[in-house]
Amino acid sequence: MAYETFIGIDGLSLVAPAEISMSSPDPDTLPPHYRRNFIAGLVHGVFFQASAALSSIHTVLPSLVAALTPAASAVGMMATLQSVGQVLPQLYTAYVVDRMARRKPLLLFIITFRFISFLLLAGMVYAYGLTRPMLVLAALLVLFGAFSLLGGMGSVVYADIFSRAIPARRRGRFAGIKQFFGYLLAILSGYFVKWVLGQPERFPFPNNYAIILGASGVTLAIALLGFALIKEPPTPQRRVLHHRNAIWGTAFQLFKSSSSLRVLILVQALIMLNLAIAPFFVIHAKKDLAIPPATVGVYLSLQMTGAALANIPWAWLSDYRGNRAVIIGIALTGLLTTLLALMTPASLSWLYGGVFILLGAAISGASVGFANIILEMADDATRPVCVALRNSALLPIAIAPLLVGVLTRWFTYPTLFAASALIALSALFLAVFRLPEPRDHPDVICSL
Repeated sequence: MAYETFIGIDGLSLVAPAEISMSSPDPDTLPPHYRRNFIAGLVHGVFFQASAALSSIHTVLPSLVAALTPAASAVGMMATLQSVGQVLPQLYTAYVVDRMARRKPLLLFIITFRFISFLLLAGMVYAYGLTRPMLVLAALLVLFGAFSLLGGMGSVVYADIFSRAIPARRRGRFAGIKQFFGYLLAILSGYFVKWVLGQPERFPFPNNYAIILGASGVTLAIALLGFALIKEPPTPQRRVLHHRNAIWGTAFQLFKSSSSLRVLILVQALIMLNLAIAPFFVIHAKKDLAIPPATVGVYLSLQMTGAALANIPWAWLSDYRGNRAVIIGIALTGLLTTLLALMTPASLSWLYGGVFILLGAAISGASVGFANIILEMADDATRPVCVALRNSALLPIAIAPLLVGVLTRWFTYPTLFAASALIALSALFLAVFRLPEPRDHPDVICSL
């Protein structure tokens, strides 16, 4: 769940003018409490990712919903709640955050709410999963919708706090280490889920899902503790949004005045469109390459392995070459992914595993490059609005997988893969020739 992140965050002294961003003057200067915040942030991020794996919208929760009701529409409703909830409140959150002297308590509340929600759901599944399944389903949808909305708010706060806690040239290694160990723990979480669900005699329904949701709550409690230990850096003293009605006007003004922000949004939209084909790689392999059903599990492991290993070069590029280089790498990896899926013949189906290794690398790179470049592209005061604006502008792309599913009625998978490759090539062209690197071009800072 995603989040994140996804998106996935931290006393208080009056130093440094608000107009100066973390990517300026001396790149080697570390903020106060840097080491503590780095370690606490890793604890938070790694265990948050484990919690998200244990309550995955793609595996665990749909399986639980299917056990509660035969209506597949409930699963679709959850996916919609997640996609819309994570983006819808972000511009309003930017307004709320702009008025707060300390922003850490808001995110502490959001994580605490999610932690309590999972424990409550675990208890309801255990107590009423067999006798009152519709009550459990209703609670699941309400709570899932609530913490999806809160998660959308939290991503803005997280980006703002960590942009001040982790300097620009250290964010790559932070994201890389966090994701590497987060993916490893997520893989172990997957084996835990397989172990629980694979023993129906020992863990019958609904006890099995109660255990899994409880484990998600426990790992989230550890993530909460990690975040609680973070020392929030000073907040900017300059306000951007002086009243609620200024949200859309300010966002439009930033969008209009910053060509670099517009190019970034376009590049990210193209890469998201390219990755929208990903859910259909497995379907193509099963229908056209005749792979056995068990191979799907192998593909999942290969994707997680590719994601974990790719964090090493992504982190290095982010710190030492800039996040524009990471985005170029993502576009190139997405292009290679779709080309390999397009060109692998049925007689060499073993090569198709490379599609999922590259897919994992592209997805993990997006979590590093796009998350970090927007932090450097905005100054301290406008950063929450820029993050919210970027994410809100990308909301229409959330329906891209649904659109691809409709197109499969009229077009073959190789045709769609070829179109996806052209989209990735367009993103690569824009990233190379139109997207500036904020560290090399201070004039591209998104500010008012």
